[in-house]
Amino acid sequence: MEKLYFSSVVSLKDFLKQLPVLGHPFIAYDISHQIIDQSVAHGKKSDEPTYYLYVQQQHYGELYFVNTTVKEYSSSAIENMMSIIQKVAKTPFPVLVRGESGSGKELVAHAIHKASEREPFVAVNCAALNANLLESELFGHVKGAFTGAIRDHKGMFERAAGGTLFLDEVAEIPLELQAKLLRVLETGEFMRLGGEQVIQSNVRIIAATHRALREEAKLGRFRQDLLYRLRVIPIFVPPLRERKEEIEQLVDKLLLENSFEDTPNLTLRAMNVLKHYDWPGNIRELKNTLLYALTMAQGKTQIDIEDLPQDIICENLTGINYESYQALMQKHQNNLNAVAKALGISRSTLWRYRQKWES
Repeated sequence: MEKLYFSSVVSLKDFLKQLPVLGHPFIAYDISHQIIDQSVAHGKKSDEPTYYLYVQQQHYGELYFVNTTVKEYSSSAIENMMSIIQKVAKTPFPVLVRGESGSGKELVAHAIHKASEREPFVAVNCAALNANLLESELFGHVKGAFTGAIRDHKGMFERAAGGTLFLDEVAEIPLELQAKLLRVLETGEFMRLGGEQVIQSNVRIIAATHRALREEAKLGRFRQDLLYRLRVIPIFVPPLRERKEEIEQLVDKLLLENSFEDTPNLTLRAMNVLKHYDWPGNIRELKNTLLYALTMAQGKTQIDIEDLPQDIICENLTGINYESYQALMQKHQNNLNAVAKALGISRSTLWRYRQKWES
Protein backbone atom coordinates (compact mmCIF):
# COMPACT_ATOMS: atom_id res chain seq x y z
CA MET A 1 0.00 0.00 0.00
CA GLU A 2 1.25 3.53 -0.79
CA LYS A 3 -0.07 6.74 0.73
CA LEU A 4 0.09 9.88 -1.39
CA TYR A 5 -0.47 13.41 -0.11
CA PHE A 6 -1.19 16.10 -2.69
CA SER A 7 -2.83 19.48 -3.07
CA SER A 8 -4.18 20.88 -6.31
CA VAL A 9 -6.14 23.81 -7.67
CA VAL A 10 -7.73 21.77 -10.45
CA SER A 11 -10.93 19.75 -10.18
CA LEU A 12 -10.75 16.52 -8.23
CA LYS A 13 -11.24 14.40 -11.37
CA ASP A 14 -8.39 16.25 -13.12
CA PHE A 15 -6.27 15.76 -10.04
CA LEU A 16 -6.92 12.03 -9.99
CA LYS A 17 -5.94 11.73 -13.63
CA GLN A 18 -2.49 13.07 -12.75
CA LEU A 19 -1.68 10.04 -10.63
CA PRO A 20 0.76 7.71 -12.42
CA VAL A 21 -1.06 4.59 -11.24
CA LEU A 22 -4.03 5.55 -13.40
CA GLY A 23 -2.29 4.18 -16.46
CA HIS A 24 -3.82 0.93 -15.20
CA PRO A 25 -7.51 0.05 -14.74
CA PHE A 26 -8.71 1.89 -11.64
CA ILE A 27 -11.74 2.76 -9.57
CA ALA A 28 -11.55 5.85 -7.33
CA TYR A 29 -14.09 6.14 -4.54
CA ASP A 30 -14.42 7.39 -1.03
CA ILE A 31 -14.67 4.98 1.87
CA SER A 32 -18.49 5.08 1.78
CA HIS A 33 -18.13 3.38 -1.64
CA GLN A 34 -19.39 6.37 -3.61
CA ILE A 35 -17.52 6.34 -6.92
CA ILE A 36 -15.64 9.53 -7.79
CA ASP A 37 -14.05 8.42 -11.05
CA GLN A 38 -13.14 5.19 -12.80
CA SER A 39 -11.42 3.81 -15.87
CA VAL A 40 -11.76 0.03 -15.97
CA ALA A 41 -10.84 -1.21 -19.43
CA HIS A 42 -13.44 -3.46 -21.03
CA GLY A 43 -10.68 -5.65 -22.46
CA LYS A 44 -8.93 -6.04 -19.11
CA LYS A 45 -7.00 -9.27 -18.83
CA SER A 46 -8.07 -11.61 -16.05
CA ASP A 47 -4.67 -11.39 -14.35
CA GLU A 48 -4.39 -7.61 -14.69
CA PRO A 49 -4.92 -5.89 -11.35
CA THR A 50 -7.46 -3.16 -10.72
CA TYR A 51 -6.22 -0.28 -8.59
CA TYR A 52 -8.56 0.99 -5.91
CA LEU A 53 -8.12 4.57 -4.77
CA TYR A 54 -9.62 5.52 -1.41
CA VAL A 55 -9.91 9.29 -1.41
CA GLN A 56 -10.33 11.52 1.64
CA GLN A 57 -10.78 15.09 0.46
CA GLN A 58 -11.29 18.50 2.02
CA HIS A 59 -12.52 21.24 -0.24
CA TYR A 60 -11.77 24.92 0.40
CA GLY A 61 -12.99 26.99 -2.54
CA GLU A 62 -11.04 25.66 -5.52
CA LEU A 63 -8.29 24.10 -3.41
CA TYR A 64 -8.30 20.35 -2.80
CA PHE A 65 -6.28 18.72 -0.06
CA VAL A 66 -6.33 15.05 -0.88
CA ASN A 67 -5.09 12.02 1.04
CA THR A 68 -5.22 9.16 -1.42
CA THR A 69 -4.50 5.59 -0.43
CA VAL A 70 -3.75 3.38 -3.41
CA LYS A 71 -4.18 -0.36 -3.05
CA GLU A 72 -4.08 -3.11 -5.63
CA TYR A 73 -6.62 -5.93 -5.80
CA SER A 74 -6.86 -8.66 -8.44
CA SER A 75 -10.42 -9.48 -7.37
CA SER A 76 -12.85 -8.29 -4.73
CA ALA A 77 -16.47 -8.64 -3.64
CA ILE A 78 -16.53 -4.85 -3.48
CA GLU A 79 -15.32 -4.60 -7.09
CA ASN A 80 -18.31 -6.68 -8.17
CA MET A 81 -20.70 -4.61 -6.04
CA MET A 82 -19.34 -1.33 -7.38
CA SER A 83 -19.68 -2.59 -10.95
CA ILE A 84 -23.37 -3.40 -10.35
CA ILE A 85 -23.95 0.02 -8.76
CA GLN A 86 -22.53 1.80 -11.79
CA LYS A 87 -24.61 -0.26 -14.24
CA VAL A 88 -27.88 0.07 -12.37
CA ALA A 89 -27.59 3.74 -11.37
CA LYS A 90 -28.89 5.18 -14.66
CA THR A 91 -31.84 2.77 -14.89
CA PRO A 92 -35.26 3.26 -13.25
CA PHE A 93 -35.47 -0.35 -12.01
CA PRO A 94 -36.07 -1.25 -8.34
CA VAL A 95 -33.01 -2.36 -6.39
CA LEU A 96 -32.98 -4.68 -3.37
CA VAL A 97 -29.91 -4.29 -1.14
CA ARG A 98 -29.29 -7.11 1.30
CA GLY A 99 -26.65 -7.27 3.98
CA GLU A 100 -26.07 -7.73 7.66
CA SER A 101 -26.84 -5.00 10.14
CA GLY A 102 -24.18 -2.30 10.07
CA SER A 103 -22.65 -3.44 6.76
CA GLY A 104 -23.43 -0.21 4.88
CA LYS A 105 -26.70 -0.84 3.02
CA GLU A 106 -27.78 2.81 3.20
CA LEU A 107 -24.36 3.89 1.91
CA VAL A 108 -24.95 1.66 -1.12
CA ALA A 109 -28.36 3.29 -1.62
CA HIS A 110 -26.76 6.74 -1.47
CA ALA A 111 -24.08 5.64 -3.95
CA ILE A 112 -26.73 4.45 -6.44
CA HIS A 113 -28.71 7.65 -5.99
CA LYS A 114 -25.67 9.90 -6.41
CA ALA A 115 -24.62 8.16 -9.61
CA SER A 116 -28.19 8.31 -10.96
CA GLU A 117 -28.35 12.13 -10.96
CA ARG A 118 -31.92 11.90 -9.68
CA GLU A 119 -33.21 14.26 -6.97
CA PRO A 120 -34.25 14.15 -4.17
CA PHE A 121 -33.26 11.23 -1.93
CA VAL A 122 -35.97 10.34 0.61
CA ALA A 123 -35.53 7.57 3.18
CA VAL A 124 -37.88 5.83 5.59
CA ASN A 125 -37.14 3.15 8.18
CA CYS A 126 -40.06 0.76 7.81
CA ALA A 127 -39.32 -0.87 11.17
CA ALA A 128 -39.66 2.41 13.09
CA LEU A 129 -43.37 3.04 12.43
CA ASN A 130 -46.55 1.07 13.01
CA ALA A 131 -48.79 0.15 10.08
CA ASN A 132 -51.07 3.21 10.24
CA LEU A 133 -48.26 5.74 10.59
CA LEU A 134 -46.20 4.04 7.90
CA GLU A 135 -49.11 4.11 5.45
CA SER A 136 -49.60 7.82 6.08
CA GLU A 137 -45.86 8.49 5.73
CA LEU A 138 -45.59 6.57 2.47
CA PHE A 139 -48.77 7.66 0.69
CA GLY A 140 -49.84 10.78 2.58
CA HIS A 141 -53.33 11.64 3.81
CA VAL A 142 -56.03 14.24 3.27
CA LYS A 143 -57.52 16.50 5.89
CA GLY A 144 -60.04 14.57 8.02
CA ALA A 145 -58.80 11.13 6.97
CA PHE A 146 -58.48 10.20 10.66
CA THR A 147 -58.57 11.83 14.07
CA GLY A 148 -55.79 14.40 14.19
CA ALA A 149 -55.49 14.81 10.41
CA ILE A 150 -56.01 18.58 10.51
CA ARG A 151 -54.40 19.27 7.12
CA ASP A 152 -53.39 17.53 3.91
CA HIS A 153 -50.07 15.71 4.17
CA LYS A 154 -47.79 14.71 1.31
CA GLY A 155 -46.38 11.20 1.66
CA MET A 156 -42.89 10.10 0.76
CA PHE A 157 -43.92 8.90 -2.69
CA GLU A 158 -44.92 12.49 -3.48
CA ARG A 159 -41.97 14.11 -1.72
CA ALA A 160 -39.56 11.82 -3.59
CA ALA A 161 -41.08 12.59 -7.02
CA GLY A 162 -38.37 12.47 -9.66
CA GLY A 163 -35.87 11.06 -7.18
CA THR A 164 -35.15 8.01 -5.07
CA LEU A 165 -37.27 6.49 -2.31
CA PHE A 166 -35.21 4.33 0.05
CA LEU A 167 -37.22 1.76 2.01
CA ASP A 168 -34.94 0.61 4.81
CA GLU A 169 -35.85 -2.63 6.64
CA VAL A 170 -38.50 -3.35 4.01
CA ALA A 171 -39.11 -6.84 5.44
CA GLU A 172 -40.76 -5.21 8.47
CA ILE A 173 -43.66 -3.73 6.45
CA PRO A 174 -46.94 -5.30 7.68
CA LEU A 175 -48.62 -7.66 5.23
CA GLU A 176 -51.70 -5.47 4.77
CA LEU A 177 -49.50 -2.55 3.70
CA GLN A 178 -47.39 -4.73 1.42
CA ALA A 179 -50.41 -5.11 -0.87
CA LYS A 180 -50.68 -1.32 -1.28
CA LEU A 181 -46.97 -1.02 -1.97
CA LEU A 182 -47.26 -3.78 -4.57
CA ARG A 183 -50.04 -1.89 -6.36
CA VAL A 184 -47.88 1.24 -6.63
CA LEU A 185 -45.05 -0.80 -8.12
CA GLU A 186 -47.39 -2.52 -10.59
CA THR A 187 -49.48 0.47 -11.72
CA GLY A 188 -47.35 3.49 -10.83
CA GLU A 189 -50.40 5.00 -9.12
CA PHE A 190 -51.55 5.58 -5.55
CA MET A 191 -54.02 7.63 -3.50
CA ARG A 192 -53.52 9.51 -0.29
CA LEU A 193 -55.11 7.95 2.78
CA GLY A 194 -58.77 9.08 2.79
CA GLY A 195 -58.42 10.67 -0.64
CA GLU A 196 -60.00 9.97 -4.02
CA GLN A 197 -57.50 11.58 -6.40
CA VAL A 198 -55.18 9.17 -8.21
CA ILE A 199 -51.56 10.34 -8.09
CA GLN A 200 -48.88 9.19 -10.51
CA SER A 201 -45.71 7.82 -8.92
CA ASN A 202 -42.36 8.83 -10.40
CA VAL A 203 -39.77 7.45 -8.02
CA ARG A 204 -36.93 4.98 -8.12
CA ILE A 205 -37.33 2.40 -5.34
CA ILE A 206 -34.31 1.12 -3.44
CA ALA A 207 -35.20 -1.32 -0.65
CA ALA A 208 -32.88 -2.78 1.97
CA THR A 209 -33.10 -5.61 4.46
CA HIS A 210 -30.93 -7.84 6.60
CA ARG A 211 -33.40 -10.71 6.17
CA ALA A 212 -33.56 -13.36 3.44
CA LEU A 213 -36.82 -12.34 1.76
CA ARG A 214 -37.23 -15.70 0.00
CA GLU A 215 -37.32 -17.38 3.40
CA GLU A 216 -39.67 -14.71 4.74
CA ALA A 217 -41.98 -15.39 1.78
CA LYS A 218 -41.92 -19.14 2.45
CA LEU A 219 -42.90 -18.47 6.05
CA GLY A 220 -45.80 -16.26 4.94
CA ARG A 221 -44.32 -13.07 6.39
CA PHE A 222 -43.60 -11.37 3.06
CA ARG A 223 -45.57 -11.37 -0.16
CA GLN A 224 -43.83 -13.34 -2.89
CA ASP A 225 -45.21 -11.10 -5.65
CA LEU A 226 -43.83 -8.03 -3.86
CA LEU A 227 -40.48 -9.78 -3.48
CA TYR A 228 -40.19 -10.21 -7.24
CA ARG A 229 -41.22 -6.59 -7.84
CA LEU A 230 -38.53 -5.28 -5.47
CA ARG A 231 -35.81 -7.75 -6.40
CA VAL A 232 -35.28 -6.67 -10.00
CA ILE A 233 -31.65 -5.76 -9.28
CA PRO A 234 -30.33 -7.56 -6.18
CA ILE A 235 -27.15 -6.26 -4.54
CA PHE A 236 -25.46 -8.09 -1.68
CA VAL A 237 -23.26 -6.06 0.67
CA PRO A 238 -20.58 -8.43 1.98
CA PRO A 239 -19.97 -8.35 5.74
CA LEU A 240 -16.78 -6.74 7.00
CA ARG A 241 -15.30 -10.13 7.95
CA GLU A 242 -15.25 -10.99 4.23
CA ARG A 243 -13.47 -7.77 3.21
CA LYS A 244 -10.89 -7.30 5.90
CA GLU A 245 -8.54 -5.75 3.35
CA GLU A 246 -10.61 -2.58 3.81
CA ILE A 247 -10.10 -2.32 7.57
CA GLU A 248 -6.98 -0.16 7.38
CA GLN A 249 -8.68 2.37 5.10
CA LEU A 250 -11.85 2.35 7.19
CA VAL A 251 -9.81 2.93 10.34
CA ASP A 252 -7.96 5.86 8.73
CA LYS A 253 -11.22 7.50 7.65
CA LEU A 254 -13.09 6.91 10.90
CA LEU A 255 -10.22 8.20 13.04
CA LEU A 256 -9.87 11.27 10.84
CA GLU A 257 -13.59 12.03 11.06
CA ASN A 258 -13.93 11.49 14.82
CA SER A 259 -10.64 12.56 16.43
CA PHE A 260 -10.83 15.24 19.10
CA GLU A 261 -7.63 17.05 18.08
CA ASP A 262 -4.66 15.49 16.32
CA THR A 263 -5.49 12.15 14.72
CA PRO A 264 -3.68 9.27 16.47
CA ASN A 265 -2.66 6.20 14.54
CA LEU A 266 -2.94 2.56 15.57
CA THR A 267 0.05 0.51 16.59
CA LEU A 268 0.72 -2.56 14.49
CA ARG A 269 -0.41 -4.75 17.41
CA ALA A 270 -3.72 -2.91 17.71
CA MET A 271 -4.32 -3.03 13.95
CA ASN A 272 -3.67 -6.78 13.94
CA VAL A 273 -6.28 -7.21 16.67
CA LEU A 274 -8.85 -5.36 14.53
CA LYS A 275 -7.96 -7.42 11.47
CA HIS A 276 -8.37 -10.73 13.30
CA TYR A 277 -11.75 -9.85 14.82
CA ASP A 278 -14.83 -11.02 12.87
CA TRP A 279 -16.97 -7.87 13.37
CA PRO A 280 -20.49 -9.25 13.78
CA GLY A 281 -21.70 -5.64 13.95
CA ASN A 282 -19.74 -4.76 10.79
CA ILE A 283 -18.72 -1.15 10.07
CA ARG A 284 -21.03 0.21 12.78
CA GLU A 285 -19.25 -1.91 15.39
CA LEU A 286 -15.84 -0.88 14.03
CA LYS A 287 -16.80 2.79 14.33
CA ASN A 288 -18.00 2.33 17.92
CA THR A 289 -14.79 0.47 18.76
CA LEU A 290 -12.67 3.33 17.43
CA LEU A 291 -14.75 5.92 19.31
CA TYR A 292 -14.05 3.96 22.50
CA ALA A 293 -10.35 3.72 21.64
CA LEU A 294 -10.12 7.46 20.94
CA THR A 295 -11.67 8.18 24.32
CA MET A 296 -9.29 5.83 26.15
CA ALA A 297 -6.25 7.14 24.24
CA GLN A 298 -6.81 10.86 24.83
CA GLY A 299 -3.47 12.67 25.06
CA LYS A 300 -1.61 9.87 23.28
CA THR A 301 -0.23 9.83 19.73
CA GLN A 302 -0.97 6.14 19.24
CA ILE A 303 -3.82 3.78 20.01
CA ASP A 304 -2.54 0.50 21.46
CA ILE A 305 -4.19 -2.79 22.39
CA GLU A 306 -5.05 -1.67 25.93
CA ASP A 307 -7.15 1.20 24.48
CA LEU A 308 -9.48 -1.23 22.68
CA PRO A 309 -12.69 -2.60 24.25
CA GLN A 310 -12.26 -5.70 26.41
CA ASP A 311 -14.44 -7.98 24.29
CA ILE A 312 -12.42 -7.16 21.15
CA ILE A 313 -9.16 -7.92 22.94
CA CYS A 314 -10.30 -11.16 24.56
CA GLU A 315 -11.67 -12.43 21.25
CA ASN A 316 -8.19 -12.11 19.78
CA LEU A 317 -6.13 -13.61 22.60
CA THR A 318 -5.36 -17.08 21.33
CA GLY A 319 -3.23 -19.68 22.98
CA ILE A 320 -4.00 -18.24 26.42
CA ASN A 321 -6.27 -20.04 28.83
CA TYR A 322 -7.03 -19.92 32.51
CA GLU A 323 -4.86 -22.95 33.25
CA SER A 324 -1.75 -21.43 31.63
CA TYR A 325 -2.44 -18.17 33.43
CA GLN A 326 -2.63 -19.99 36.79
CA ALA A 327 0.59 -21.84 36.05
CA LEU A 328 2.41 -18.60 35.22
CA MET A 329 1.01 -16.89 38.32
CA GLN A 330 2.43 -19.70 40.43
CA LYS A 331 5.74 -19.65 38.55
CA HIS A 332 6.19 -15.89 38.95
CA GLN A 333 4.77 -15.77 42.50
CA ASN A 334 1.73 -13.65 41.51
CA ASN A 335 3.87 -10.98 39.85
CA LEU A 336 1.44 -9.59 37.26
CA ASN A 337 4.14 -7.68 35.36
CA ALA A 338 6.15 -10.88 34.90
CA VAL A 339 3.05 -12.87 33.88
CA ALA A 340 2.00 -10.22 31.32
CA LYS A 341 5.53 -10.21 29.88
CA ALA A 342 5.54 -14.01 29.64
CA LEU A 343 2.21 -13.91 27.77
CA GLY A 344 3.36 -11.11 25.46
CA ILE A 345 0.59 -8.71 26.49
CA SER A 346 0.36 -5.53 28.53
CA ARG A 347 -0.62 -5.57 32.20
CA SER A 348 -3.87 -3.72 31.45
CA THR A 349 -4.76 -6.37 28.87
CA LEU A 350 -4.01 -9.09 31.39
CA TRP A 351 -6.26 -7.32 33.88
CA ARG A 352 -9.12 -7.29 31.36
CA TYR A 353 -8.56 -10.95 30.64
CA ARG A 354 -8.72 -11.73 34.36
CA GLN A 355 -12.04 -9.89 34.51
CA LYS A 356 -13.40 -12.20 31.81
CA TRP A 357 -12.25 -15.31 33.68
CA GLU A 358 -13.62 -14.12 37.01
CA SER A 359 -16.98 -12.82 35.75
